[in-house]
Amino acid sequence: LGCESRKMTRLVITVVAAVWVGRSDGFVASGRGRPGVAVRSEQVLASPPQTMPQCLQQALEATLLAIGDGTKLLEVEFPPLPAAQLEAAETSAYDVSRANTDLAIKLATGLAKRLEKKVSILYPDAAELERAIEDCGKAEFPEGVSLDALRRPFTEAASVGDALLGLIGRGDSLVKPPVADVFVCLTFSAQELPDLERLCVLEDYAKPVVLFNLKLDTQRGDLGLPAFPSKDLHYRFLSRAKPVYYLRTRQYSLSLATPPFILNYQGAIFRQYPGQFQSLLDTGNTYRCVKADDKRPALGTFKETLTDALKLDDRDDPNATPAKRFARTGYKAITWWEEDKDNLEQFDDWRL
Repeated sequence: LGCESRKMTRLVITVVAAVWVGRSDGFVASGRGRPGVAVRSEQVLASPPQTMPQCLQQALEATLLAIGDGTKLLEVEFPPLPAAQLEAAETSAYDVSRANTDLAIKLATGLAKRLEKKVSILYPDAAELERAIEDCGKAEFPEGVSLDALRRPFTEAASVGDALLGLIGRGDSLVKPPVADVFVCLTFSAQELPDLERLCVLEDYAKPVVLFNLKLDTQRGDLGLPAFPSKDLHYRFLSRAKPVYYLRTRQYSLSLATPPFILNYQGAIFRQYPGQFQSLLDTGNTYRCVKADDKRPALGTFKETLTDALKLDDRDDPNATPAKRFARTGYKAITWWEEDKDNLEQFDDWRL
C-alpha cells in the first residue's frame, strides 16, 4: 500500500534534516493508563518530529512500547545536533558526545519515571565516564538514573594477563555491569561493541539494553577489517538489535542527460516502533512519504526509491544506455550485512 493515500503532517525541510527548534528539559510525565505503559496509537505511520523535544518524546514512547513487547536489545538512532553543526569542521567528536550525553540523560530520566526502575547510562570505560561527568558539570543526576562505566580499569584486574588485555581494551574479565534494570549505552566504538555483547550475556538477555546513537550502520561497515571485530559479531549479536526509533538522513546526486545534468536530492528513513519504515523524499519545502515498508529498506534500495520518485532521471530517456545507467547507479546497491548471501544471520530483529 502506497503512502500517498495516508494522512501525514507536512514538515518543512529543516525538520528531518535535524535543524531542530525549541527546547525542553523533560518528557510528558506519564501516558494514559498505568505507569510505565506507553499508549499504542492506531496510526500506522508516525509523523516525523518537528522539534528535538518531540523527537525525544517519540523515542521514549517507542522504547517503552518495545520493552513492553519483550524486546531486550533496542536501537535508537537520530541526529544529536543540527545538520549544519554536525557537518561543520569545528565540530569535534567530543561535541557530539556531549550532545548525546545530554539526550541520553533525558531519555533515561523518562524511562526511569515511566518504568519505575533504575536506569544506567553506560560508557565504554572509566575515561569516557569521567569526561561525561565533567561535561555535565555535576555528579548528581535525576532519581533512578546513574552514569557508569562498563569496563573496569586494568588496575582492578585479577591477574597480570587480564591487566595486559585490559590495557588494550580486550578481555571479558573487566566487563562488569553496574546494578540496574535498564541500560542506555552510548559512545561505544566498533572495537568496543564486543563488550556490549558481553553485557547482554552477563545479564542473560533478560534486561533491556538500548544502543543509543551508536551509528550501527557505519560500524557494521568496519567489521571484518584489520584490528576490528569479525563480521560474525553482526550475525550473532547486532542482528538482534531492533530499530525502535530510527531517523537517518541521506544526500545523493543524480546524473541527467539534460540540463541541469547534476541533480542533488535528499531524503530520510524514519521509523517509530511499532510503525513501518518510511522513505521520505525532500521535495524542496516539505518531506513526502514515497514508500512504507514493514522491513527496514537497504540503503541502496532507499536510494533507488527516492530516485524513482523524482521521475526526472534518464530511465525515461529512450537513448539511455546500460553503460549510462551503470555509471549513475554502480553495480552493487547492497552491503554485505544487508545481503547476507551465505545465510549466516542468526536473527532478523534488526530488519523489523
